[in-house]
This record gives sequence, C-alpha cells and structure tokens, in this order.
Amino acid sequence: MKCPVCNHENGNASFCERCGSKLAPSSPTSDAVQNQQSAAAEPEYTRWSSTQATPSHVPGSSNTHSAARPVEHVSDSSSTDSHSSAGDNNANQWNNIVQNEKVQQAKEVSKQYLSYFLSVLTRPYQTMKTVGEQHSLNGWITMALIAVLTSTYFLITFSRMDVDGLFIGGFIRPLLFTAISLIAAIALMYALLKIEKITFRPKTLVAQFGTLLVPAVTSLVLANLFIVISYSIAIFFLVVSYLIIFVSLNTVLFQYPLNRTKAAIDSMYSVLIANVVLFYILYRLLGATIIGLIGLMFSPYGRL
Repeated sequence: MKCPVCNHENGNASFCERCGSKLAPSSPTSDAVQNQQSAAAEPEYTRWSSTQATPSHVPGSSNTHSAARPVEHVSDSSSTDSHSSAGDNNANQWNNIVQNEKVQQAKEVSKQYLSYFLSVLTRPYQTMKTVGEQHSLNGWITMALIAVLTSTYFLITFSRMDVDGLFIGGFIRPLLFTAISLIAAIALMYALLKIEKITFRPKTLVAQFGTLLVPAVTSLVLANLFIVISYSIAIFFLVVSYLIIFVSLNTVLFQYPLNRTKAAIDSMYSVLIANVVLFYILYRLLGATIIGLIGLMFSPYGRL
C-alpha cells in the first residue's frame, strides 16, 4: 500500500514504515478509479506539454522557420530593389524635366534672337540707339556667330586646298583669334570711355556693339555660301565683315559725348588709337591667313 503522504510503498501494513502515517485500506475499486484518473490525466498533460513546447523541441519546427526566413530576406531584397528602381525612375524623370526645360529655354532664346536679328538687319543704327542691358545676351550671341562663321569659312577653304592640320589650323585657331579680336574691341571701347570719363553701362555697351555687328553675320553667311562658287566673291564678303567690325566700334564710340574739353587727349586721337590697336590685333592673329586667301583671287584655282 502506498503512503498518501510520502508515497512510500508499505505492502499490507496499517502504518507507513517511513513517516508513520496511518494507511487507509485499499480496495480494488479505489485502485481502479485512481488508475483511470491517472490515465485520463496523462493525455491532458501530454497535450499541454505539446502546446507549451518551444519551437526547438517540436519536430519539424526548425525546418519550418528555416524555410520561412529566406522568404523574409527575399521580400526585403525585393523591397530594396523596388525602392532603388523607384529612386532611379525619379532621377530619370527629373533629368528629363531639366533637359526639357533647357531645350525649351534654348528654343525660346533662338526665337527671340531670330526676331531680334531680322529687326536689326533692316535698321541697325536706329536699333542700336534703343537697346539696353537686356539685349546684352543677343550681343554675345552675335559675336559668337561671327567667330563660328569665320572659322567655318577657313575650314571649308583649307579643306578644298588639302592643307595639313585642317581642324586645328582651319577651325580652332580662327575661332579663338576672332573671339579674342571681338573681346579686344569691347575692351578698347570700355577703356576709351573710361578715359573720357563718360558714365555708361558695360552691358549696354555690349548690346550696342553686338547690334551693329548683325550685318557682319549676314556677310559671313554669304562668304560661306559663295566659297563653293568663287573665292573672289567669298573673300570680298569676308573682308566686308571685318570692315563692319571697325565701323561698329567707331559708331558706338561716337554716339557718346566724346567732345569733353577736360580730357587728357583729344577724342579724335583716342578713337584713332583704338582703331589702330584693333587693326594690329586682327593683323597679328588673322592677317597672314586672310592675305593668303586674298592671293587666291589672282590664281586660276581661285577663279572657279
């Protein structure tokens, strides 16, 4: 018989051999009920232990979680890729917007310059007297066109004569030399007006000079067109375009009040010095090339 206090097995004794507690007589009925209760309790404990078991003790739990983890990583990587692709799309859209804005601005500037060019070509002197600082950009564009058209003229000429160093000598060098000459003309006008102590705005000066140079652009366009017909006609328009540069410099200067009695030097000599310096710069930079091309007018090859 089992002691109800210390669970010691005592056989058929009335008192427990270990703790001395009184033992109740056992009967087959009570033993059967106790066995049924223990049997009924065992599945309940088994179910409770199975539900409370950690994932590491449950069979197949490690495989389940290990299989689920890559799915999470895949979702993270896919979300990262989606974010990066979205960022790339946003960057591409922004670049397209910026490029479209630049294209639109370039189109707008070209339209404005074309209308400005056509209006100036008919009456350059009258337009020069009305331009302001806002037209300085048009002046710079006109000077850039003169430099590009001049270099294009020399490039076409040298290509027909099979001259070595075609791109450097026929395009880059005339482009730089013409640009330097035009900037030197602006610097001479600026210096002379400062010597005369005349108040003026530099941007307005650029706008006025560029306005008077519009006929030079037309002359250079004709020079490039006639170069495939006759060198003599092409050279004529080239020389006219450079004469327009000198005329423009003098016209801009003389529309200011230069007859100041307190000036250190008479205005006549100041303007003459400016013209001589500009002529010397053009001669040093482009004189040899232009003189060589003028020689083609008297050669049989130049009378095509």
